[in-house]
Amino acid sequence: MVLSHNQMAYAAIVSTLIFGSLFVGASGFFQTSEDFGDFESAADEDITGGGTNAQDALDTDGDGIPDTLETSQYGTLPNNPDTDGDGMSDGWEIANGLNPNDNGLSDDETNDPSQADTEEAEIEEETNALPDPDDGPGGDPDRDGLINSLEQELGTDPRRADTDSDGLGDKWESEHTYIEQGPTSEIVMFDPLSGNWDCELLTASKITEFESRFDGKEGRADAEDMKSALDEYSCDMILDSDQDSLYNFEEEAYGTNPRAKDSDGDKLDDVFEISSVAMAFKYPLGSSECLTTELIVPIIKSPPFLDQAVNIGISWFLEDMDGDGYKNGPSDFDTDGDGMPDGFEYCFSKHENHPEYNSNPGKAFEELLSPVNLSDAFGDWDNDGMNNVEEYEVSFNFNFTNPWQVDSDNDQMPDGWEASMGLDPTFRFNADLDPDMDGYDIDGDGSVTYPQLEVDLTIISIDVDLGELVSANQTVARGQVVLSGGNQKIVPIVAPIRGYVNNISIAVGSVISVNTDVMMVIVEDNDPIYGDERFTNLEEYWAKYENGIPVNSQNQPNPVIGRSTDPMDPDTDNDGLMDGIEVMGWEILVVNRGVV
Repeated sequence: MVLSHNQMAYAAIVSTLIFGSLFVGASGFFQTSEDFGDFESAADEDITGGGTNAQDALDTDGDGIPDTLETSQYGTLPNNPDTDGDGMSDGWEIANGLNPNDNGLSDDETNDPSQADTEEAEIEEETNALPDPDDGPGGDPDRDGLINSLEQELGTDPRRADTDSDGLGDKWESEHTYIEQGPTSEIVMFDPLSGNWDCELLTASKITEFESRFDGKEGRADAEDMKSALDEYSCDMILDSDQDSLYNFEEEAYGTNPRAKDSDGDKLDDVFEISSVAMAFKYPLGSSECLTTELIVPIIKSPPFLDQAVNIGISWFLEDMDGDGYKNGPSDFDTDGDGMPDGFEYCFSKHENHPEYNSNPGKAFEELLSPVNLSDAFGDWDNDGMNNVEEYEVSFNFNFTNPWQVDSDNDQMPDGWEASMGLDPTFRFNADLDPDMDGYDIDGDGSVTYPQLEVDLTIISIDVDLGELVSANQTVARGQVVLSGGNQKIVPIVAPIRGYVNNISIAVGSVISVNTDVMMVIVEDNDPIYGDERFTNLEEYWAKYENGIPVNSQNQPNPVIGRSTDPMDPDTDNDGLMDGIEVMGWEILVVNRGVV
């Protein structure tokens, strides 16, 4: 018994979900559909005029149809290879059962509108048959997703969804065609014109494995039903090109990529997404490092769509719950269409991974993401200023954050504030950085000058960059002086203290005429009296608290009396004074244009 395309697919996949094995399905259309459009196919006819005299075989327009047949049988123009002007040659249309006199468009779409009400137009409307869209270049009589013009380019049959009868649809094969090197020759895989029957890639061991898995027992598909009439297997159909434990015909049924273990790029392997049993998972759940840092020892976890696989079955994976054109699960990056990919939601879908699972289990069960729940996108469970979908969207610039933790990287700055300021909320070492260089040399010992200056000094090189850590007496620039007699001398300009280069006010070619001219400013990170003279990211966030710190000496919270400053803007309120000077030097509050 030979099963139909749909029967094989359904029986095979159902057996997987019932018995907890991998997905076992078959797909492919064995369809001719030559009755579409009521124009008889000439595929089996002699349309070239073979056996007739030279005059009868004359083909003026080179469309493959002799002139005599064009005028006597098909009603096409012998001097025009495309009578209906639809971009498909008359010969190809006739050979494939399409009407060469019908471009699929109504008269209103092709004729001059001004002629629509004439008597001639009325007569023509009464005598001509209605156009059939399936006969036009945009038609799809075999319903395989390939329009006729593309079928002509590919050489496939527009009236058969599976031209090579290998169980795989023409459109799907054409999207995944590639060349694989076999033991003795190159093989074009997923060529919609060739099933690669019993090709050399199909070894005896692979056949044995395939037949043992699809044995026809307990509802499983029978491998024998997948053979051709010549008792051959199609390599395109029964190989596992990406070695992800899903055979190629199963990949087609799910709409997945036969050459990628994770077809939709959501960091969840295809076979894991469709599984009905627990499997190994290689990432740490409940962490902002989920999907980016692999575990040394994978954990065994239930898959993301377990309930659907067990309670609904294969039919759910063949649906499209968000209407985006991709089937649920392994072929859809975001199955529920809530703006968060399946992999991200799966990372925060297990209550046992919630940080408050032991102390507040009710909260842990309420705050779970799900790749099939559209309504979980807009909660802000950790009160960090970002809702759940925004916690994911941070990954557009950095990595995503943890919707269960206000401070994913534990650097004392909330995720929402860091992300809004252009800081990476998953990089734990940026609290001590000062990207806008708005620190303040409180004790004035960081000014770089040249006290020995007697004559003009011309800067010839700058040897450090803004933000660079330098040592005391390290050369930070070089200058040239002209001595008496015209001799030139290059002299080093050194840092007076250890610290970070906070300001550079010279350029190559600058002339220094006064020995007190400040060329650079170094701010210390460990001043014995004032401590860190930089105004770091963390301090910018803390600027909103009384005394610039969140807790007082009694470890009690300090009140919020202002707003944080912008770590990317050295003068947040645009008053001409650097933030560091206002906060550290004058102990005034930056309030005009602070940030939350």
